[in-house]
Amino acid sequence: MTTPPPALLDGLRAAREDRASAPEARLAFTRLAAEFGTPLYVYDRGAVEAQFDALQRAFTTRFSKLRIFYAVKANTNVALIRLLHGRGAGAEVVSLGEILMSRTAGVPPEEILFTSSSKGPDEIAYAVVNGILLNVDSVDELLQISAAAVAAGKTASLSFRVNPGVDPDTLHKINTGISESKFGVHLEAGMALEAYRRALSLPNVRVVGLHAHVGSQIVDPAGHVETARRLLAFARELKETLGLVLSFIDVGGGLGIPYEDGQVVMSADDLASALAPVWAEGVRALGYEPELRVEPGRWFVGPSGYLLARVNSVKRSPVKTFLNVDAGFNTLMRPSMYGAFHRIRVVGRSGDAETVDVAGDVCETGDLLAESRELPRAAAGDLVVFLDVGAYGFAMTSEYNARPLPAEVLVDGRGALLIRRRGTFDDLLRSQIIPGRTP
Repeated sequence: MTTPPPALLDGLRAAREDRASAPEARLAFTRLAAEFGTPLYVYDRGAVEAQFDALQRAFTTRFSKLRIFYAVKANTNVALIRLLHGRGAGAEVVSLGEILMSRTAGVPPEEILFTSSSKGPDEIAYAVVNGILLNVDSVDELLQISAAAVAAGKTASLSFRVNPGVDPDTLHKINTGISESKFGVHLEAGMALEAYRRALSLPNVRVVGLHAHVGSQIVDPAGHVETARRLLAFARELKETLGLVLSFIDVGGGLGIPYEDGQVVMSADDLASALAPVWAEGVRALGYEPELRVEPGRWFVGPSGYLLARVNSVKRSPVKTFLNVDAGFNTLMRPSMYGAFHRIRVVGRSGDAETVDVAGDVCETGDLLAESRELPRAAAGDLVVFLDVGAYGFAMTSEYNARPLPAEVLVDGRGALLIRRRGTFDDLLRSQIIPGRTP
């Protein structure tokens, strides 16, 4: 009788625990590379479910009216959207493409919130006709929504995304609640109040909610607490000034995850616990209780993701040693775009560490996935794994340097399900029209 191979999940979790040299890690990643090739995005289904369940449990025990949305931009794979919707999540989207992805995943229109600071006429028209809630970002957009609804003979449901002027202490490029951000109608100078007043005077629109989102990768609850306090105070102003009673208040998402070994960030329970007394006090002052909405993205899918790549060569120069891999910033953009840190494991290697720059296969000096990183000494043909790439990993990939997109697989127990095939060179030509060439 032969012994069955260790579960793929055992290998993934060994890598997370910094045991990439363990037999189960070697077997799992070697198997994945042989079956699906590299570079390869791998997602742990159980990790996604555990993250959702932890947040749902933390909030449902403290808030009687709650709706959870998944911020689809974090990862637009239909299999993951469907997985989260199956556990109860709606979809927070920022484009018509994300709307269509969510609809394909089975999310009904009434469970989709369309948030974008620059919606096109076709996107507005689709949302209006299909009964998708529009989260309005400017008075100009509000007027376009009303006109589209009149033309379609529909009533558009909407909320406003307001800019609360809150700094949640995160990276500037993902800080969306500060006054200089491009997002939201400012509470300052009564601008948001006037926007709501204008909406109530327009035909074919119905105002139902209030929304703010102050940033991404937030690791302390203070920013969310202050945002909630300001939103509840503004909701009271809307009631007292305009007689408006809101169906919901959305405090956004942005919950951070640990990207480094030993890093401590707030848990879902920490956030819910910090928000609860502020919410209770604000609701008492408001005189009614709207539904609380939250919309994490990274929190749900980030920790589930692994990027598996192969070492093409090791290059030792007088200045640095480069570990050249078959993935670049076209495969994982976050390090080059944000200076983001991702843990890296060398599969099957331990000890004998050296300091390396992990360099990608894109023809750009800035194509470095890690700098001055202490890693076990690797050789051409070895496999390396980048952790916590489930959010803003594949979603930000490109075909730069004419490199086809990587595949994606979902791991559950002993099996791996292909949820996106690897790109081909035919894909690179799929939209091109070549003059003089017979179709």
